[in-house]
Amino acid sequence: MITMITHKYQFGVQFACLAGALIAIAALAGKFPSTELIAGVFVLVFVFTANGRKFLIEFAPFLMLLVAYKWARNFADDLTVHQVNVENLIEWERNLFGGAMPGHTLQTHLWNRPFTPVLDLITNTLYLSHFISPLVMAVLLWRRGRAQYWAFAIGLITVSYAAFGTYILFPAAPPWWATHFGYLPDQPVVLDHFVVGSKALIDGANPVAAMPSLHTAYPTFIALVALATWGRRAIPVILLPVSVAFSTFYLGHHYVIDALMGAFYSLVVFLTVFPWAKRFTESRSALAGRPRLGGQPQHNA
Repeated sequence: MITMITHKYQFGVQFACLAGALIAIAALAGKFPSTELIAGVFVLVFVFTANGRKFLIEFAPFLMLLVAYKWARNFADDLTVHQVNVENLIEWERNLFGGAMPGHTLQTHLWNRPFTPVLDLITNTLYLSHFISPLVMAVLLWRRGRAQYWAFAIGLITVSYAAFGTYILFPAAPPWWATHFGYLPDQPVVLDHFVVGSKALIDGANPVAAMPSLHTAYPTFIALVALATWGRRAIPVILLPVSVAFSTFYLGHHYVIDALMGAFYSLVVFLTVFPWAKRFTESRSALAGRPRLGGQPQHNA
């Protein structure tokens, strides 16, 4: 039984192992694993088998759109004419939690403890897995059925580009950015336990694309699709968005309101785009399987 399951999901297992190694290497190097590098590793995993190449042909549009989104996101702050939102986000977060900043509370109570090094490793790994978990989910769904796979792919792309539009219309600074520039002197939220320092992020591409949090949106969408596909067996997947969201607060990357908006975007797409895309794909598949009008079904010799 175990052998059958392993064979059925060998693509996902193989890629998950390589993805984990990629995250570890990136974390030790103190850098984000680039989207291009992840995509390259992903292609190399599957190009050597016939089924793998078949998957890559169907996956290519999905992968190219995701890479295009990641590239475009880097320039969203150059396209906007709106002022960066900082103080209003802080006010909303304080109002939601009675004046407290959850990121500051977590860092105050969970740093400098005996378990902190282990927690740092777990949260950094979860945070850096942001672009990898959707790829693994795509493999599993492709193996299960094309309708679920294409609905998931279309839905994830929709979430991504909806967020991109928001970054242009509503550039939002994360808590570490607000702290760095003096907006949170009483309850600072810093990046001291993240593998990449604040200076590197400030000098990097688009540091003010915090709302909605795609670090929460992606795993939330994955969990929703998993529940719709596998039912109660997928209930443990709910831990993925919860743990990734916690990691973003703990490491100083997002406010809770960023995560809530990310989850909201995913829920809306799951309730609208995902079922439409699934029905559309199923109808196309059904039409493709029908014999032509006026002809007889063909049988293999």
